[in-house]
Amino acid sequence: MESGEAADYLARVDSEQRDFYRIQYPQADRPRLTIGRFVSEVLNLSETGVRFVPADGLELAVGIAVVGELRFHDGQIAKVAGRVHSSQAEPRVAALQSTTGVPAAKI
Repeated sequence: MESGEAADYLARVDSEQRDFYRIQYPQADRPRLTIGRFVSEVLNLSETGVRFVPADGLELAVGIAVVGELRFHDGQIAKVAGRVHSSQAEPRVAALQSTTGVPAAKI
């Protein structure tokens, strides 16, 4: 990925709410988050969180602990653990506040 393209994927979120960069992934390059037997599509990542579309059948309640694996487009795998920070039904999106960091090289 060229540096200009990478810059396009970085989105600075409102500094009053977050102090971390989030990388937005184009649909073809989105990492996958595996939680148990469920594989979900990642929308964006930061050093401390993962926003994803939960796989069909994966029920998540705010506050529950989650352990899983992120599989990146290049094949790299990273373990993640944290708590569900938010979950909504329409559109179906959830956010995990990570207690194990997402690799800085991937942000």
